[in-house]
Amino acid sequence: MLEQIHKYMKWIMWAIIVLITVTFLFFGIYPSETSGRTVAEVNGYVIVSDEVNRVYQNMAENYRRILKDQFNENFAQILRKQALQELIQNRLLVDEARERGLKVGDEELQAYIMQVPSFGNQGKFDQRVYERALQSINMTPAVFEANQREFLLRQKLERLLEDAVVVTDNELPAAYAARYPKAKKGDFEKNKVTFRQTYLGQKRREALDAYVQGLMAKADIKISDKSFAN
Repeated sequence: MLEQIHKYMKWIMWAIIVLITVTFLFFGIYPSETSGRTVAEVNGYVIVSDEVNRVYQNMAENYRRILKDQFNENFAQILRKQALQELIQNRLLVDEARERGLKVGDEELQAYIMQVPSFGNQGKFDQRVYERALQSINMTPAVFEANQREFLLRQKLERLLEDAVVVTDNELPAAYAARYPKAKKGDFEKNKVTFRQTYLGQKRREALDAYVQGLMAKADIKISDKSFAN
């Protein structure tokens, strides 16, 4: 699914990464109390239409900001399927984190929520601002905090996987040459430090994608809504 989006307009993906804020991740990937028809099941966990719609609407809003008139129904259909994939992958990663024994303590959760700028007033966490923000999206503190615990749990697993990825000095020259086949002599040494970080980021993304694909291959995933089937 991601390959389809990349083929459609690859540069947009990078623009969206810049636009998406932490708050969007909070409210976009992790839905509030939901209802609606069953769209999919992931190892017995039910994903309903309201969840998919919420994620889709948040994604679409950001893409429309970039695409403007170029945002069409064909792209919207691809995006709806991607919204479901995000929810499926999130569930698999959260479940895997729990299987590995990873946990998020109450103090850790509280500290994380208190540093969210959207919940602050004059640079400090404000309980009333926090509650009003949640009310505006029809979400209770209990649901939001449960969702954030899962968000942090997923982050812990992703960091664990990313930290296992390394870049050696021996592989850098070949990787640089493959990325920049027309590079001039001396360019590699001049850009070595910056390229190492870029290449490390690429390897980490690829490793995480491969890990998720492995989880999906082993999971019991049932798409009950045929409009979301590939």
